[in-house]
Order: sequence, then structure tokens, then C-alpha cells
Amino acid sequence: MTTFNNQWPKAYPDLAVSGQFRVQDEDFQVTELTNRVLKKEGPHLFLFVEKKGANTHWLARKIANHAHLDLKDVGYAGLKDRHGVTRQWFSLPVKEKAVDLSHLFAKDEFTLLSQGYYGVKLKRGALGGNSFRLVIRNIEGDKQKLEQRLELIRQRGVPNYFGPQRFGNHFENLNQAQNMFEHGKRPRNKQKGSMYVSAARSYLFNEMLAKRVNLLSWDTPMAGEVFGFAGSLRGFSQENTPEENKRWRENKIHPTCALWGKNESLSISQLKDIEDSVADENEVFSEGLVSKGLKQERRASRMLIPDLFWMWQGDDLVLRFSLASGYFATSLLRELGDIQEYSREYPIEEPSGE
Repeated sequence: MTTFNNQWPKAYPDLAVSGQFRVQDEDFQVTELTNRVLKKEGPHLFLFVEKKGANTHWLARKIANHAHLDLKDVGYAGLKDRHGVTRQWFSLPVKEKAVDLSHLFAKDEFTLLSQGYYGVKLKRGALGGNSFRLVIRNIEGDKQKLEQRLELIRQRGVPNYFGPQRFGNHFENLNQAQNMFEHGKRPRNKQKGSMYVSAARSYLFNEMLAKRVNLLSWDTPMAGEVFGFAGSLRGFSQENTPEENKRWRENKIHPTCALWGKNESLSISQLKDIEDSVADENEVFSEGLVSKGLKQERRASRMLIPDLFWMWQGDDLVLRFSLASGYFATSLLRELGDIQEYSREYPIEEPSGE
């Protein structure tokens, strides 16, 4: 079994602060954000559901069974945590008439908050972002320095790493990806296959970003830069025009790293050297991703959190903030000190919808 790196460098010095998150389900609350306008009729029924102690796959399967549909017909924008209170959208096609799911939502684990109709199925990543309410319990250490760190993060952001949830317990998703690429045997479950491919791609991104963090360039343009937008997979080559520099200073565009795939990279010079070196060091993943036909895309190297808010409840710290689609709250928590997840009996699902 391959040993993979997960000790990626931080942007800021370590704080002598400790605490635990996700001690209770209510400590980790996520709500999907969208500007989608629903109608009274349409070919797809959209359901906004609050769930507790249940993961996205499990509830999607429940909806499919009760609606007498194939699981693939149920749409959702992203995977949400089992251990938390999450509010997310699901969609299902309307055949002759909308199915009655009132008996399904008469459960303690989940509640139907609202519903409406839309013209197309809800696809992965089709959301404006996620809002979070997190509680870090039993904080020990210098609270003043912790608040100073939070203020610095609100102003500057953090490196936009993929969270450890993406890679599975004990790197299981990465080991499965390596096995799939080396032996060409794709799992029968297509969703698992996609999860393994995504884990490999995310690992290469984190390795590239780690090199930028070490060079102190995770939040500033470097030679050969490719700019992008928060939550977007598109990028454009640096032109060094006054207008472009103004957009960067105003945080409208961001430096990026590659999400590996086929086609020539937009990066050149120093940035291209970084990305190519990571690809060369991880040939099984980089060549495997190309063989799967994935197109090379971009992801912002910094994660800005301008709406970060905090308050104290005794020795517990309450955080509120919102993130773009596909961004991980753990990238914030890792910069606050030794903030550990409360030990759970079961594995964690992927946290922020993509």
C-alpha cells in the first residue's frame, strides 16, 4: 500500500491552540446556497431537505425507492456530511404527476423545508456555494491570538486545499485510484469510480498548491500565472494589464493551480514547472487522469472568507461563513491550531458540494 502525503504546509505559523469540532451533529451545519427560481410546475421536482445523521447517497436512495425511480434519476449538487445538520436540494423527474413523498419526510432524520419545479435535473456542482455554522468546543490556548488569526484569515484567506475527506479513511480512495489506473479495472459502482478519479485529481492539486505555499505565492500571482474565479473551473493566462492587476487587488480573480487532465496547460514559466514536476512525480495519477479523458481545468489557489464571523460561548467558538462550491471548511480549521475532529464510529462523507 502506497504512503501518500497529507501534511501539506500551512500559510500561517502554528498556534498553540487546541479544540474539537463535530462533537455533536448540531455543531456542523451546512446550507446550500442557490439563486435558482423555482416554479409551480415543471418537468423536475426540487426538494429542499434538512437532514441529520444521514449522508447524501443514503437519502437519495430513499427518495428513489419511494418515488419508484432509478437512483441515477435523483439529482443533487454535492455530497454532504453524515455527521452534521445539512440542508440541501434534491431533484427527481416528474412523470405523469408529482409523487407524494409525505410519508418519507415524516421521519426524525430529515425534514422537507420547501419544494418547487424546474426545467432541468439538478447536476453535481450546480449550486452557488454553502453557508456554514461550526462550533469548535473545549478551546484551550490564547484566545486573543486565535481571534487575531481569524481576523487575518478574514482579510487574506487560506490556501484552497481539498479536504482530507476527499481522499478517504487511510487514503482508501487514493489507493483504489492507483489500483484502477495501474490495472485498468474500474469498479462496478460508477459513483465509486468517479470518486476515485476525483481523489487522484485532488491529490495532484494539493501537491501543486503545497509548492506554491512553500514559495509564499499561494495568494499572489507568480511567473506564468493563470487566473480564475472562485468556484469556477475556468482559467485565463496572465496578461499583466492595469485592469487585470486591479481585478486581482479587488479579489475578483485569483491565482490557480491545475486540475490535471489532457490538453496543453495554460500555465507557463515557473508555474508550469511546478505543475509539471508534480505530474512527473505522480505519473500513475497524472497519466491515469489523461487516459480517462479528463480535460485540464483550473482551481483557485486561495480561499477567501470575507464574511467570516465568530463569537464565544464560554470556551466554545462559534464560526459562521460561506464558501464557494467545492471548497472545504477544513482548509480554514487547519490554520487555527490543533483543531481535531471528534472521534466518530463511522467514516465521514465529502463535506462541501461539488
